[in-house]
Amino acid sequence: MPNDSPSRPTTPAARPPAWRRIGCVYAKEMRETLRDKRVLFGVFISPLLLTPLLLVVIGYFANRKAAEDKAEVLVVALAGAPAALREVIERDPSLAVALADEGGSPPDALVQQRLARVALIAPPGSEGILAANGTLPLELVFDPSNEKSISAMRRVQDALDEFNRVTTSERLKRLNLDTALITPTTLNKRSVASDKNIGGLILGALLPYLIVLTAAFGGMTSAFDLGAGEKERGTMETLLVSPATRTEIILGKTLAITTVSFASALFTILGLVGSFAIGLSYFAQLTQGKIAISYLAVAVMTLITLPLTLLTSSLLMILSSFARNQKEAQSYSLPFVMAVILPAMLSLFIGDENPLGMSVIPLLNCALAIKQSLAGSLTASFFALTFVSSVAYAAIAIAAGTALFNREEILFRS
Repeated sequence: MPNDSPSRPTTPAARPPAWRRIGCVYAKEMRETLRDKRVLFGVFISPLLLTPLLLVVIGYFANRKAAEDKAEVLVVALAGAPAALREVIERDPSLAVALADEGGSPPDALVQQRLARVALIAPPGSEGILAANGTLPLELVFDPSNEKSISAMRRVQDALDEFNRVTTSERLKRLNLDTALITPTTLNKRSVASDKNIGGLILGALLPYLIVLTAAFGGMTSAFDLGAGEKERGTMETLLVSPATRTEIILGKTLAITTVSFASALFTILGLVGSFAIGLSYFAQLTQGKIAISYLAVAVMTLITLPLTLLTSSLLMILSSFARNQKEAQSYSLPFVMAVILPAMLSLFIGDENPLGMSVIPLLNCALAIKQSLAGSLTASFFALTFVSSVAYAAIAIAAGTALFNREEILFRS
């Protein structure tokens, strides 16, 4: 007997929301990424352990070299110098005097043969010139290609400054004149810079450069593995038949690369700042013992690094999606590396006071904003334009990567 009651319609299983599907892809890619020992080494171990260790080694050898240079006695060849000048130079324990006799090697040859580091030549009759209150023309011969010769030149110049001061004072006394006659002003230096400014000056020369590089290259291994690597292993097709759309897949992958890049940049900051903060003697001299960093600078670095890593991760995902395999992706990475290194290097030579127009230059604007925050000169307008423009560039890169990932001829290149 036929059943006249209406049949109950079958309802398909409810599809999870888009954000949850993106989260599933993200979680899957992060699990695979964190299994890679190369990523763990590059993101965690290297910035937190190797960077401080490297700085300790650099500081040790820098201190050692500075101590050796200070203790080393350098030879100065004197030719025709008056006795008073010779006495002043001999009083310097870091200088040894060698008289260049007329029958011996000329002063230039002594410097060239490195028997003397510098030579000081006075004209004939130098004693009489000084006795007559005249100006003694001296010639200093040095070798600019030799580091010790340059050091000896600076020491001799300091000795000459002392000789000029003493001689001038004696001349004024002989003429019954007060030394204040030639000293119309005195200068007392007073710094208005805070501990944060002094520490930020040193860190501002290094951190922006390193943050840009680590934000760009920290996720490179993961990016090439999540795109070109999946094609090479043949696992991309399995992922494409999942409930997630291609747009959701590319977003999940990009977020995973961004996480790795951001962690790499963050741990690089911690490793470098920690090396200064633990009181290494060499870096304490650079910062005059002051390494305080404002909370505002930390907040700015963190906020700026987010769109920066999102931009670089999206660009890396584009390269990885376009490549057939990881080897091809690595060959495409050269233009990307050059495009990142150029603005990163420019940040080393550009000061912290910049026109507002630089806030829209990709990558460079982030480095300059970080530099300004460390120096205490960041303005709200520069930060706002930098952040907004970086987010806009990242959005464009994500849109381009999504469009590329949805093209069959690109996704299944062989």
